[in-house]
Amino acid sequence: MRIGLMAALRRSDDGTLRAAMPLAGRSVLAWQAALLTQLGVERVLCLTESLAATDDILDLQHALEAHGVQFHALRGFAALPALVRAEDDLVVLLDGLVPDPPVVRAILGGGNEGRLARAVATIPADHPLAAAHPADFERIDAGRHWAGVLAMCGAPVRHLSDFPEDADAVSLLLRLALQAGTPARDLAARELVAENWLLAESAAEVRRHEADLVARAAPTADWHAPSALLAAMLVRALVPRGLAQGGLVAGSLALAALLVAVMLAAFGFPAAGLTLAAAAAFGCEVARTFAALAARLLREDRTPRAWAALGAAADTISAVALWFALAPWPEWLPLAVLGPVAVGLARAVARPPAANLSAIAADRPVMLLGLALAAGIGLLPEALACLALGLVAALLLRR
Repeated sequence: MRIGLMAALRRSDDGTLRAAMPLAGRSVLAWQAALLTQLGVERVLCLTESLAATDDILDLQHALEAHGVQFHALRGFAALPALVRAEDDLVVLLDGLVPDPPVVRAILGGGNEGRLARAVATIPADHPLAAAHPADFERIDAGRHWAGVLAMCGAPVRHLSDFPEDADAVSLLLRLALQAGTPARDLAARELVAENWLLAESAAEVRRHEADLVARAAPTADWHAPSALLAAMLVRALVPRGLAQGGLVAGSLALAALLVAVMLAAFGFPAAGLTLAAAAAFGCEVARTFAALAARLLREDRTPRAWAALGAAADTISAVALWFALAPWPEWLPLAVLGPVAVGLARAVARPPAANLSAIAADRPVMLLGLALAAGIGLLPEALACLALGLVAALLLRR
């Protein structure tokens, strides 16, 4: 079995548990758990000050068990020899450390199908991290310090029973791994920089790292699509408070607003209905941006399909709102078909390869807001006809 060990014991400069400090919408402990699951661990052990269930521990337990990973919170290391067998692999992370997953995978391998390499990651004695935090990145010989990550066989864990209960379990496991002959893996200076190897020793350092993390993961926004640019700016500001639920909340509110927009249009208020539809479409863009940013932050291969389905549903409901904006209930006008036709053409133009045209045609909030203004001055049919004609021309002239 492949087992991961974390700790939530050490505190930051202001007395906060390092493991509980928030980083881009989730705790440091949750980032460590995500890394361990990427390495293919089947059981996660967490050393805590108290066995009383906290919100962070409960949330982490539910998230891990939902992915089929066992979770055990332990007060002290007395139970470790019983939970780790000699033939198991044990991955140990330094308390409060958020390392760069690609670097860790390069050192240890791992994954659900890959082989885990047993190694102790090390840094030179003159490395800034070793100089600034010698108590965390411990010296292991004259020229090297521990880098905060190791993978070892489970056999030496049984020797923990020989030590007093108030000893530092992670430090003991580091020494036991080295005594068992676990090879050292030296990290180059470029692999261990402040931007990708965070020790949560202060709130200011975590915020700085969070800003760097979000900036690197943020999707590139195209100025040809103003709503996408505005959504990207909004999401970057909201990520620290809503990475996990921001997309879900924005998408749910957007769909509810679209349904209200359809009712407004159907009851004879086309300008109000289309204005609300534009706001709802912007909510869908915010939800999509949240999903894309979360996928990149969590280093997932792709954005979940649910967000693509949300865009299709939003366009469908927008088309219905445009239909009723031209022909309020219960009227029947053949001209009302212009609304769904314009939305369908916009979706067709939004596909690659015409990058600029694609960005413009995909900007549904701006399109709906323009049509709402046209409805307010009584020129909605003419505006829709011109829009549809322009989209047809774009399709015919694209390469």
